[in-house]
Amino acid sequence: MRFRLVPKSVTLNDLKRHNGPYFSLFHRILVRYVIVKQLLRLPWFQNLLLIVYDHINRMCAIIQRLFWQNKL
Repeated sequence: MRFRLVPKSVTLNDLKRHNGPYFSLFHRILVRYVIVKQLLRLPWFQNLLLIVYDHINRMCAIIQRLFWQNKL
């Protein structure tokens, strides 16, 4: 049987603080940031973003044309 030495004792308050709402929110944001950072390195994901960006630009152009046609 192996025992691990801990540098300091852990109290219930430490555990509550570690699992509290602020740490939980920070951890979720950090995990999502790491996932997105890894995805951005993948060529297929970069191509997908470019396709989505192109479609959004086309939709905005169409909406803008429709808006200005109705405005006149």
